[in-house]
Amino acid sequence: MLLNADMQAAALNVLVWTTAAVCAGRWPVERSARRSRARAVTLLALLGLGTLLVLMRITTVTLMGRQSPLFVTDRLAVALPALVVPAVAALFGTLPRLVAWSRRPSLRSRTAAFAPTAVVPLQTTALGAMVGLWTTLFTVLAPPLLGPALLIHSAMVLFAALAWFRQTRRWPAARSGARRRASRPVRALRTVAALTAVAVAGTALVNLAAASSRLPDSMSMGPSDGGAGHHSAGKSATGAGTTSVTELTGPRDERPDRRFTLVAAERTLRLASGRTVQAWAFNGQAPGPTLRVRQGELVEVTVRNRLRDANVSVHWHGVDVPNAEDGVPGITQEAVRPGGTHVYRFRPEESGTHWYHSHQQTSVQQMKGLFGALIIDPPKPDPVDHDWFLAMHSWQTRGDDSVPALGLADRLERRRAAPGSRVRLRLLNSDRLTHEFSLTGVPFRVTALDGNAVHGPTPVSDRKLALGAGARYDVEFVMPDHPVRLTEIQDFVGARDRGLLISADGRGTAVPDLPSRAFDPTAYGTPAPTPFGPGSRFARTKTMIFDNEISFYDGRFRITWTLNGRTFPDAPHLTVREGDLVRLRFANRSHFDHPMHLHGHHVLVLSRNGRPVTGSPVWLDTVNVRVGEVWEVAFRADNPGIWMDHCHIGEHAVLGMMMHLSYENVTTPYRVGEGTGNRAE
Repeated sequence: MLLNADMQAAALNVLVWTTAAVCAGRWPVERSARRSRARAVTLLALLGLGTLLVLMRITTVTLMGRQSPLFVTDRLAVALPALVVPAVAALFGTLPRLVAWSRRPSLRSRTAAFAPTAVVPLQTTALGAMVGLWTTLFTVLAPPLLGPALLIHSAMVLFAALAWFRQTRRWPAARSGARRRASRPVRALRTVAALTAVAVAGTALVNLAAASSRLPDSMSMGPSDGGAGHHSAGKSATGAGTTSVTELTGPRDERPDRRFTLVAAERTLRLASGRTVQAWAFNGQAPGPTLRVRQGELVEVTVRNRLRDANVSVHWHGVDVPNAEDGVPGITQEAVRPGGTHVYRFRPEESGTHWYHSHQQTSVQQMKGLFGALIIDPPKPDPVDHDWFLAMHSWQTRGDDSVPALGLADRLERRRAAPGSRVRLRLLNSDRLTHEFSLTGVPFRVTALDGNAVHGPTPVSDRKLALGAGARYDVEFVMPDHPVRLTEIQDFVGARDRGLLISADGRGTAVPDLPSRAFDPTAYGTPAPTPFGPGSRFARTKTMIFDNEISFYDGRFRITWTLNGRTFPDAPHLTVREGDLVRLRFANRSHFDHPMHLHGHHVLVLSRNGRPVTGSPVWLDTVNVRVGEVWEVAFRADNPGIWMDHCHIGEHAVLGMMMHLSYENVTTPYRVGEGTGNRAE
């Protein structure tokens, strides 16, 4: 709400101050006293309204800053000074002359209001308002701000000087009445020429912006030998003392404990309602087959691509595999072409609920159905009577409707569980949106977050569970003697006919709850020792501010998603040394949630919105930073490679919100881009 109000204030400031500047800058002419007073009053009203809008902008920025200073650093450094300073000058320079004009309307008083001290502040304030709107919508600024702030304020001073020089030449001419107007045809010709020049310049600038935004057909995600930085269109550097990602593999000379084969192919699926989906599926089913292994086992997965026109890969979400097994085309492997095969080998050191999905054009392939569960049991699993995996997903039907479903159940699904039996629900959000769930009819415990066990979970009731894209919650309860219902409540009206109902005989009803309060994982469970914490000494600290802006990206004008004001491949990356303790701050100043997923590592949550974790340690692989939130997390750099760190909403990643974590001296021979067939999105 504050962000929207701030944008509205910025736009209204542009409208009002520009109108005032245009009116004040018009050449004084003889008018009747009534008309002259009306014009003076109009300008006074615009000045008053503009002042109120400046105060509104100051208020919205102040309130946003109370949420976190990270949300307003750019506004304090650039937007507010560019607006407030000339607006104050207008109150001292313009207001007295307008008041005098309104009281004694005449050509003389109107000419006095044409003085540079009256006109230039309005013109400069209008420009400052435009700067504020531009840096809010089109070119979002993020730290470091010294360079952009100096450039913008220098340009403002130059504009004010030029405007002052121009007005000091116009004002004496207006006072002497020596204005010479060109004939009507000449004025028309000048207008046409000016409009033509503006159109030509505008078209040239638009074409230049579109062309410069196009992504290279081939890029290396490794260090460059040409000094172009992390994301280079040049060749990847190799040499003595470097390690290629191709060397960072799982065991290749041992006999696997578990072998699986995943075949990607097109498949028509039928939802519970009877609607059909033209899906891409592993082994003919979506979600794909559940891969169940034991912690520490050597796992081998062979992926075969039977799609006609698309490359694929498989990423093991939440499993800290060796870098070469991570399944990111163009960074850790070549994408699997149609008819091709790729073999992954890894030994999972973690346990819990994880999942796998294609990482080639994720926004398309995962949503079409190329995903499934990867369950890793600990050496001594905690037995339950019913262990159910449930994936929240939206399917695109033949009618081009987006249909939410638990798995393929877009209608209320019924299952049986005897009273007194232990039930575990493994919830996955494989969708592109945050989803909220309620569990009605029984207290429950949240026993794992992203597959990581919660220490000392306690009973929960009357709380909604919010899962960002890619996140998992394990929920356990003892079955009562009445029905229990799991409901996705984001769209509560439509959700009445969806969800999962569990009862002794598969019958009965349960009205879904609509809890107002959300489950807070940072205040749940009991504390336990961690290898590091808020008081640790960090070798690296990086702050990332999430924004959305309207700009050209890859040749098209669209809404993009930025990290510190930049988009992939220019988004800021992070280089670490093995063993570094790294702290990350995420501040979401955009209009959408951003579930940030760091490959190859788990992060420990240090705080959320400035409040430290008070319950069980919270280890995550996907941190859902909701609108207006600030998270601080940390991890140990103990898995060498080149790793993606990106928003797990595919549309956000493909429109800019991707970066990489690189270990020093690690290179890759692979390349990404439209011309390579590798689309690591």
